[in-house]
Amino acid sequence: MNSPATIPMTDGRVTIRPISLDDVTQTYVNWLRDPEVNQYLETRHTEQSMASVGDFVRAMISSPDQHLFAICVDGKHVGNIKVGPIKHPHQLADVSLFIGDRTAWGKGVASAAIKLISRFAIRTLGLKKLNAGVYGPNTGSAKAFLNAGYTQEGLRRRHFKCGSDMVDSFEFGLCAEDLDKEGNER
Repeated sequence: MNSPATIPMTDGRVTIRPISLDDVTQTYVNWLRDPEVNQYLETRHTEQSMASVGDFVRAMISSPDQHLFAICVDGKHVGNIKVGPIKHPHQLADVSLFIGDRTAWGKGVASAAIKLISRFAIRTLGLKKLNAGVYGPNTGSAKAFLNAGYTQEGLRRRHFKCGSDMVDSFEFGLCAEDLDKEGNER
């Protein structure tokens, strides 16, 4: 695997670990096919299959500029989180995630995973800035980024098509100096 992370990262409840081909299951594919799960994911625009998800995971594993992690609760894979693509000249990258297992929704799993990936990106990868974009109606993700120490930095009006509506996009950011020596948000 390309990721410098050789062991899982955890806060004691939520763990993120480098994704593997073993994570490509019918459950994972079903998450991406579920209209409620994928309503704010770009993957909703293409048919998802074991082959396409496997190809995506293989591409992430071999990419030097993207790091994909499985989000686990009690050892169970409940979603994914990614940092990348990394823009090396600027020392920045995007953070994106989804929680596919609906039983993990509304329990702080996303916020915990965002904190873990942010520490990894800043402390291990040496990035200076992380960005995230959230569909306006996706209040759960917006709250998760805010709870993880990100700041809302912008609004793009009527930026994404969501169903038959054009919706706003909120832009969030976290700078390296927003974390203390231990990697916690200030």
